[in-house]
Amino acid sequence: MNIFKQTIVTGAEKMGLNITEEMLEQFEEYSHLLLEENKKYNLTSITKQQEVAEKHFLDSLMISRELKYFFNISMIDIGSGAGFPGLPTKIYRPDIEVLLVDAVRKKVDFMNKVITKLSLKGVNTVHARAEDLAGKIRESYDVAVSRAVAEMRVLVEYTLPFVKPGGVFIAAKGPGVTGEIILARHAINVLGGQVENIRHDKLPVSGDPRVIITIRKVKNTPKKYPRKAGKPRKNPL
Repeated sequence: MNIFKQTIVTGAEKMGLNITEEMLEQFEEYSHLLLEENKKYNLTSITKQQEVAEKHFLDSLMISRELKYFFNISMIDIGSGAGFPGLPTKIYRPDIEVLLVDAVRKKVDFMNKVITKLSLKGVNTVHARAEDLAGKIRESYDVAVSRAVAEMRVLVEYTLPFVKPGGVFIAAKGPGVTGEIILARHAINVLGGQVENIRHDKLPVSGDPRVIITIRKVKNTPKKYPRKAGKPRKNPL
């Protein structure tokens, strides 16, 4: 077993996740596509096999632990980039319907290549900014996820408008997010959310700290949110 697969298997075991041989093959094929396409244009600065396995795939699967009581749900991944965390989550949880959203065309094209190559069903992509897309499919998803896209005040305005009341937004963050959460309390409330859980964790091989924040959608988001493209980042709530 090569270092990529071994890292996935060992890390998933530490995380309490059961990875099948089929999933392992799909993860590896995905990583090959990622590194091959990365030679043409920048998709990731992480290129060593063990780091790709841990810092992209296992890091994405951390979100799956928050979804263990959710079944046959719809999920939207905002700012998917090269498909993280949405595509590894889809591979691990094929029962989930997934929409991957990114504003960069080459990244959407890459995700489509992965979906085709792996013959994944129940997963689609959209080339759009979250602020523009929300008006068309607002409050349509059980779960929204995002990884390393923006600070929390901005991120909740990008994501919570897509979540149905009763659903959740799950954010994967690095250390130092406590201050962001405090600053974002007003925005979370205005947008109809409520912090439900903050889980401090570590990547299973390197031990790098991670924080998984779960925000419950407790009421409808006012229709004026999200504001027009660019405004959430320039002037956070």
